[in-house]
Amino acid sequence: MIILRSIAAATLATIASLTSATELPPTDPISAKIFLELHSLQTLSANIRPLVSAPGEAFRIIDGDFFALGNLRIRLVGIDAPEAAQLCNTPDGASWDCSAKSSDRARSIINKASRVECFTSEDGSHGLYVASCQADGRDVGALLVEEGLAWPDRDQSYYVSETNSAQANSIGIWQAYTQPPWEWRLEQH
Repeated sequence: MIILRSIAAATLATIASLTSATELPPTDPISAKIFLELHSLQTLSANIRPLVSAPGEAFRIIDGDFFALGNLRIRLVGIDAPEAAQLCNTPDGASWDCSAKSSDRARSIINKASRVECFTSEDGSHGLYVASCQADGRDVGALLVEEGLAWPDRDQSYYVSETNSAQANSIGIWQAYTQPPWEWRLEQH
């Protein structure tokens, strides 16, 4: 996976360096758009670096969107899982331990994976990184959102289709209105 990303980044860098914006015909908006997309991808690929690649069983799950590998702490980018003491609502007015379910599912996805790879563009302060992680090539954040076990981060536009799918099927956190974790945290403090 890392090798493929490196090859893709090198290819994009080569293509972008062979073409400059001044070489594009002013009447060809498609070429200009392609150039700008390639340039953006090249810039992005240069900023995203592999943080860790390890067997899934090496990770310790703290909650649905937070885990650790040794002293390295990783928070999944683009999602917000239920907090440790947070309960979610059911359509009949009861509640369920969505926090435990989210943590258990994250543990299952990660610990059963033969390889977990995390990528970030940040320099982790004090060993804490916000990263995108894949378990055997599957996006962990996307899986949790699609299964209704995490909200998409309210400040990002990640996982729109996964959120729409979970909402349409009324699964997990979408069974009945449940206060999102960012609002729940404000009330607790």
